[in-house]
Amino acid sequence: MDLKSAGSADSHVIRYRADVDGLRAVAVLSVVFYHFSRTALPGGYLGVDMFFVISGFLITSIIWREVQGREFSIVRFYDRRIRRIMPALLLLLVPVTVVAVVLLLPADLVGYGRSLLATLAFAANIYFWRDTNYFSRAAEEKPLLHLWSLGVEEQFYILFPLLLALLARFWPRGAIPVLVMLVVGSFALNVLALMVGGDSPAFFLLPTRAWELGLGALLAVLPARFFPRGVPAGALAVGGAGLVLLGLLAPLQSWPFVPVALPAVVGCALLILAGHQRTPAMNRLLTLRPVVFVGLISYSLYLWHWPIIVFGQYYLVREFNLPEIIAALALMFAAATASWRFVERPFRSSKMPIRTVRYVALAGVVVLAAAAATLLSARGFPGRLSAEAAVINSAVGTNYRCPVSEYIALGASRACLMNLPSRNPRDADVILLGNSHAQMYAPAWESILTGRGQTGLLVPFNACLPTVSANITRPCIDVARSNLAEVAALPRAKTVILGLNWDHRATGLVAANGQSAGNDANGALIAALDDLIERLNQAGKRVVLIGPIAEPGWDVASIVSRQLAFGHPFDRPHFLPIAEFEARFGTAIRHFESRRDISFVRPDLIQCRGERCEYLIDGQSLFSDSNHIAAPGLLRFRPMFEAALSAP
Repeated sequence: MDLKSAGSADSHVIRYRADVDGLRAVAVLSVVFYHFSRTALPGGYLGVDMFFVISGFLITSIIWREVQGREFSIVRFYDRRIRRIMPALLLLLVPVTVVAVVLLLPADLVGYGRSLLATLAFAANIYFWRDTNYFSRAAEEKPLLHLWSLGVEEQFYILFPLLLALLARFWPRGAIPVLVMLVVGSFALNVLALMVGGDSPAFFLLPTRAWELGLGALLAVLPARFFPRGVPAGALAVGGAGLVLLGLLAPLQSWPFVPVALPAVVGCALLILAGHQRTPAMNRLLTLRPVVFVGLISYSLYLWHWPIIVFGQYYLVREFNLPEIIAALALMFAAATASWRFVERPFRSSKMPIRTVRYVALAGVVVLAAAAATLLSARGFPGRLSAEAAVINSAVGTNYRCPVSEYIALGASRACLMNLPSRNPRDADVILLGNSHAQMYAPAWESILTGRGQTGLLVPFNACLPTVSANITRPCIDVARSNLAEVAALPRAKTVILGLNWDHRATGLVAANGQSAGNDANGALIAALDDLIERLNQAGKRVVLIGPIAEPGWDVASIVSRQLAFGHPFDRPHFLPIAEFEARFGTAIRHFESRRDISFVRPDLIQCRGERCEYLIDGQSLFSDSNHIAAPGLLRFRPMFEAALSAP
């Protein structure tokens, strides 16, 4: 086969570059291998960021060539996107939906139906932003999670071609500065989102991702005079390859508030730049026939790889072993090759009338949307399961997340309304301060406040603690200080409820000077909480402290319900021995129970019965995932919360 003739779409409009298809191969293989093992290639997920750069470069090259030649048509552009995206996507979604109906448990099937509707509307990134954390174990049970990236791309290309056409027509010289502003502005939004604890929106949403597509677009419109002079293309290529490897093998997780994708994105851009006028040795490696072929099937491979992994591991209720990995790889490459050969290429060919492509796409969308609506209206067909499995499964993913409409800005972070109709923080009577382990209790506290005629505000900063003398990381201390200052200054808020995760034995804490604070026997956490309580008392606030719970560390609701449904033996303990809970938290519990200047709430008294701290109580999962209380379990804690709030 002539790979050049089978190359990228619209290679007749721009010069075909085999090395760019080779880059696609690196990107897709990185993602695939990351999804098999997070430890072997810890930054493999950054292959998606590389795809964004490549997409921005290729599509902008086509648009820019056409608008400069007065040949651009927005209708033709969207027709090309339909040819490129929809046939292979629909081919995937039909069998995946069938398998989902057969295999997924009700809560997961309802989630699948919602994600299917979002995917058809190219809004999967928005749905998954609100639904899950990409890096959580719960995300590994969502067959369409990977399609969030299609949402980002298609949202970008709704208005971007029109912007380019207007610039080319009325202000050609403005294309470069406008794209630079787009890249810088989007990058700044990404950094800002990270600074206020918005890791999830920074990951999923277009405004914080557009800088990657924009950087590729900038490469496409740069005239030759802007390309580095005196810098050998080989040096650019080696530098680019080094940055890509750095991103994939050692992602910059320890650099606070810096987008972890930065090295891989810049490295990918340098490799594209290096091959613009010549092909240095590094780029020639990317043009090897096997590499180029993987690049050609990369879209279909990306589509198929994730559902195959999800469905296999979902049924097995464990990760693949080596023979299963090999079988899964063979299946996904076979499916991708067939999809590329018999669907992608024919539908992208000019021999296929565009009217036929439109009709096929419309029919597929209508049928799949109807299927998704059926799944939602039937609530995932719970009658397929035993009642025991269905009840446990109903807790999956139900821990509270603040609705976007309820967020308001506060300090260096953001706050969530709790029965606060004025939306003014100064009107809040009670503050719930902490992280996701404060947020998970918010519905119970809001219910209490509503019944008492009081107003409240949730101030969560996930992945950090509310303490200011020691915290999980040094940047967390800065955020905690800002939040504390804001809370201390609220005039009506006389009560502050502290909620946090208590188990930091593995990593310890970091002191304000950046040095390790240790945490033997929870000593560092106890001292940090004592310091925070003292600061709040000095600000005239009464403190309610929510004590520790026994966290399972594995997704109880999902795993137990699947083991029941598929007849697998239980292979994990459903409780923590009370002696082990006492060893972990006994010192801290006795310390804060002895303090008379706070109300100390002990949710472990609900969870722990006799000699065991249960993960399932009365046939229900207490947890929605590996560590957060499920919505049905919140009612169990309401009486002790109300008593703590009423205490003098």
